[in-house]
Amino acid sequence: MSKTRRPLKTALLALALVAGLALYATPYLTVHQLREAARERDAQALAAHVDFPALRQHLKLSVQDRLAGRERNERGDPTPAAAMGAAVAAALLGPMVDVLITPETLGRILQGESPLGLPGGREPPAGSQEDRPRLLTEMGYESPGRFVFSLRREGDGEEPIALVLHRQGLIGWRLAEMRLP
Repeated sequence: MSKTRRPLKTALLALALVAGLALYATPYLTVHQLREAARERDAQALAAHVDFPALRQHLKLSVQDRLAGRERNERGDPTPAAAMGAAVAAALLGPMVDVLITPETLGRILQGESPLGLPGGREPPAGSQEDRPRLLTEMGYESPGRFVFSLRREGDGEEPIALVLHRQGLIGWRLAEMRLP
């Protein structure tokens, strides 16, 4: 009787191991799909992996926090001037983020280009892969439900841009945060 249970236990253990590895690999696959969509300039495929409302909301709050915290008094509280400036910036910031965060701009960011395609962003001519800046990337789990993919251009002294994917269900992942340098 124990001889027939051993192959079954081994098969179940192997199945659990394969399922665990596949579950672990899902955000890496999502990052690959995001980068492929960006490389092919496929806005629809890229948008399928992005939670735009969450991403826009996170960016708005992040920039507002930065603006409010720039000028602090001796106790560490924001000064009245900083608070007023942050309120004015928030009124302007919301619509601006809504307009700027699109599949096209995310595609440019994922390729190491200027989000708006402006001069100074070291944009290569269209179709010139060898002239593109080399990107340094890092990725890994921040928690079981958050996966961080950071990228920066080689040679830039700036901090990387971190793209944070949130788990959607058991195996789905969507870009929901962007941490700017």
